[in-house]
Amino acid sequence: MDADVTRVILEAVAPALTAAAGYLTGRGKRRNDFLSELQKSIDLLSAKNTDLMKRVVELNDTVVSLRRENGELKGEVAELRRENERLSDEVNKLNEQLSGVRTITKVKRTDA
Repeated sequence: MDADVTRVILEAVAPALTAAAGYLTGRGKRRNDFLSELQKSIDLLSAKNTDLMKRVVELNDTVVSLRRENGELKGEVAELRRENERLSDEVNKLNEQLSGVRTITKVKRTDA
């Protein structure tokens, strides 16, 4: 009778032990798969972040260059405005000098 009881107990306990071992093994694998997928996501995000940072640096360099060029152009515009004012003043002075001068025009007549 002891052998029968032992056999029944083993038949009942063996599947439970096998199920527990399978669960624990599967759990470890699932955890490792999760960590592996998480690491892949982190690597992908890190690579994307690196690309974005390079793009930000490039755009920042472009902004700096454009600001420098804009400053140069503003200086040129200011100089052209000063030159325009100087020339306008000179034209006005010449017009004042010519205001008292009568214009003489020679008209060619054609006899019909």
